[in-house]
Amino acid sequence: MGGFYEPHVNADGTRDPYFVRLTDREVFGVAGLWDRSRREDGSYVFSCTLITVPANRMLAEIHNAKQRMPAILAESDHEAWLRGALPEARRALTSFPDERMQAWRVSHRVNSPKLPNDASLIEPHEAPR
Repeated sequence: MGGFYEPHVNADGTRDPYFVRLTDREVFGVAGLWDRSRREDGSYVFSCTLITVPANRMLAEIHNAKQRMPAILAESDHEAWLRGALPEARRALTSFPDERMQAWRVSHRVNSPKLPNDASLIEPHEAPR
């Protein structure tokens, strides 16, 4: 992925979305799991989930209601996560260093599936107060 969104809960209970990315890579991998289940009619249901880990300092301030973050994989851990033994894969599940990440507030448009999904969604946005 190139980045992800996290919500910040303000003192008044409102939420502001933030876009988070890495400073040293345009595209990065995160730990996830997928499954395929067969229905009684023979069709399949495909599902997936991202693995989360405790938030680093920066993400704990942003994602303050649930202090967690996606398990961002170091480039050297991709194979361990995809093909390694369980102990190797578990070692890859760490909080990514916050000094290699940046985040900024974005428009609330990211929460509306009815609006266009384009590059402007990740542009910095300062909400009027």
